[in-house]
Order: sequence, then C-alpha cells, then structure tokens
Amino acid sequence: MVGISAYGVYLPRHRLDRGLIAQAWGTSQPGGEITVANYDEDALTMATEAALQCVPDGSGAALDALYFASTSSPYREKQVASVIATACDLPRRLQTADFTGSVRAGVSALLAAAHAVKAGAHREVLVAAADARLAAPESELEGLVGDAGAALRIGAADVIAELVGTASVSEEFTHLWRTDGERFLQGFTGKFSNTFGYARDLGEAIRALLAAQRLQPQAIARVVLYSPDARAAAELAKELGFDTRRQLLPSAAGSVGSAGVADPLLGLAAALDDASPGDWILVGAYGEGADVVLLRVTDELPRRRAARSWQQWLAAKLALPSYEKYLKFRRVLETDEPGEAINNVLEFKELKQNIRLYGSRCTACGTVQFPIARVCIQCKARDVLVDQKLAKSGTIFTFTVDHLIANIEHPLPMAVVDVEGGGRLYLQVTDFAADEVRIGQPVTLTFRRLHEGGGNHNYFWKARPPR
Repeated sequence: MVGISAYGVYLPRHRLDRGLIAQAWGTSQPGGEITVANYDEDALTMATEAALQCVPDGSGAALDALYFASTSSPYREKQVASVIATACDLPRRLQTADFTGSVRAGVSALLAAAHAVKAGAHREVLVAAADARLAAPESELEGLVGDAGAALRIGAADVIAELVGTASVSEEFTHLWRTDGERFLQGFTGKFSNTFGYARDLGEAIRALLAAQRLQPQAIARVVLYSPDARAAAELAKELGFDTRRQLLPSAAGSVGSAGVADPLLGLAAALDDASPGDWILVGAYGEGADVVLLRVTDELPRRRAARSWQQWLAAKLALPSYEKYLKFRRVLETDEPGEAINNVLEFKELKQNIRLYGSRCTACGTVQFPIARVCIQCKARDVLVDQKLAKSGTIFTFTVDHLIANIEHPLPMAVVDVEGGGRLYLQVTDFAADEVRIGQPVTLTFRRLHEGGGNHNYFWKARPPR
C-alpha cells in the first residue's frame, strides 16, 4: 500500500482585505481577503514550514528524496529542494528535485513520489509545495491569488490515505503564464478559458479516473479541485454529477485566494482533517492539462492527523493595515535592502550551525550552547563538546526594539530566545503584532529571509509566535 503517511500546511499570518485593493484603484473586487507572505517569506520558506511538520525530530533518516514544487521559486538557477532538505536536517544522501512551470506541479510531484515508492526506488519521499505569486497592481488577478505552502510524506508504511488511482491530460492551452522576463502573473481569465481549458481538461481526467475505477460520482466523499477563480470548481463539479454542497470541498477563495501549486494540496489537507476511514477523496490539479488523484482513507488517519488543522492556520491571522504595506512587502515599492555578501566559504563552514541548526553540548556538565564552540560557557571545559541538534521552540528571555536596523520593517524587535532542551539564540522577531512581543512569550523558530546581500537571498532562523 502506497500513499500519504503525514501532511502539513502553512498559511502566512498576514491577510490583505480585498477592499483595500478596491479602495486604492477604484476597481471592483470580490469580498473577503487573501493570504500575504511577510516581507521575509517566499516559496522556499513557506515550503520549509510545511515540510518541517512532516519530519518530527529523528524521523527524517527514513526519507530518500525531497521534491519541491513552485511556480514562484526565489531562484531561477539554484535548486531549492536541497535548501529545504538542509533546513529540515535531512541526510546528505538524498535525491532532490524541483518541479515548476505549472500550477499542477504540486500534484505532479506527488505522482512522481508515489511512482518512485511503488517502483521500489525510494522508501519515503517528502513533497513540499508553495507559491507566492505576484499579480500586477490594478490587474484583474491581483485580488485572486494568495500565498501558502503544503507538504505530504509519501511512503508504504503508516499510510493514512492510500493512493488508488491517477489520470492525466496534457495539451497546450494558454490560461495563466509568466515569461522568463516578466515579474507579474498574466492570464486570459473568463468564460472561454474556464470552459475550453479548465473544465475540458480537468473534467476529462476526472471522468477517465472514475471510469477506470468503476466508481460513480456519488461514491466520492470529498472532491478537492484547484480553481482559477471562485466559481470554476463548483461549475465543473456540478457538471460532473457531484453534489457541490455535500461533496465539493468549500472554496477558500474568500479567505486565502488561489494558492497556485499549493492549492490542491491545501484542499487535500483540509479534507484529511475531517475525513473518516473508508472515505474516497478525489484531488484535481490543472495547468496545461490536468492531473487527478484518487485516495482512500485508512484506519491510521485518526491516530496520525496533522498537529495543527487547516482551520487553526486560517484563524491565526494578522490584518495588513494598508495596501501600501502589501506593496512594500512584495517589493513592488522599491526599498533599500543593504546586506553583506555571504560567500560560499563562510556558508560551508557554518552550514550545520546556521541552517541545520546545531549547537554544542558539554559532555562534562551537560550545558547546551549556541553557536558551536570548543569551550563550555558554563564549566570552561575544553574540547569535550559534541554537536547538539536544537529544538525549534522556546521562550523569549529578553528583547529589544531596533529602530536603526536597515530592514524593510521598522522598528524591528530582536529577542534572546531560550530554546527548549537548552541553547540560547539572539534572533530577529517576525509575524508578531506590535504589542505581542514580551518576556516569557513562547515562540517557534522559523526559517526566513534575513537580508539581500551580494546579489543573493540570505536565509537564517527567526522567532515567530506559535500558531
């Protein structure tokens, strides 16, 4: 039996009310809000957050591969899957790959992972998907796209949802695109694209899968469909014979927006949060064709649901005060972001410490400290320290607020964090409201952009509120 053994989602804390977009441009916008990545977030960091939920401490050794899917990777030439694997402290002997080019890349990565496990090439594969797509200001797409990440662990043991069947359709149809020289998402939206692109391709794949499995639409408990807008999925589901109120997963268009490659995986996670053993779940992704997956929930699901549900991530939000703040976060408004270049020699020397997040533990007195050191800060013993993996949760020991730091957000809280199990780190604070940072506040360590320097994105760990 091959299928999903763990899943996790990530939604940025910030939300943009679509009314602020309408107010800025005098245009019509649908109601609700969209999720917005913070200024230090991107597809890499959101995928890492989701992936870490599928890799409890010590469980990463069983993974043989990690696949990353995104249409908005922060790099055009640099493999992001390897960065995520390092931040998750996965083994070096790991096969990694990036999937891109279409918003169905997340489900394409899921299919590749499942096929690899079925073929015996890998024991377990971690699939991490995220998108932070940017539409042009005042464009029709601006209020439709949201930012999010999701991850699935695929294997043959402890399966919570068995992958029973798949179907695919592939053919050129220009609907949404972004060329190699274009920053903003483009699209032909409207009835023609939804009818002769979305509904035709995804509908054909779904019909083929149901026919191959000899299932009627009424047998499916949950239908999860990527949708380019709020109505397309409901119209297609109704056309295929599904009950849109009972079977179709409610659209998140009004609370998240269309989350690109993460969209169908987010919906799958929401379905698993409420599913029962024996339920059939159908997941469909679209983009220059379609990929459809049929899953059957097993008896393992009640014991292995995600620690945080989709609804909990959705509820933990912080409203952006203005449309201008959104433009600043997305760097549409140019800001000065000075940063010191970090060469690969320094990165190589401190990789285990700064990315895998290791400190030192004194074998003489047991003290854990950061950064990695040769001398114990407590008993002064020398050369008896061993590497110690640090936890990613802790509390604020003390903090200050820096008004002078060269950073997009001002002022910027800086905190000394006592990590659970030992170790103390001095970190930037992110995602907090102004009045939330206080001594004793629990925090979670999150992998974020630190600064831009040397023409590169430089990442490190920061402290965010637990959600």
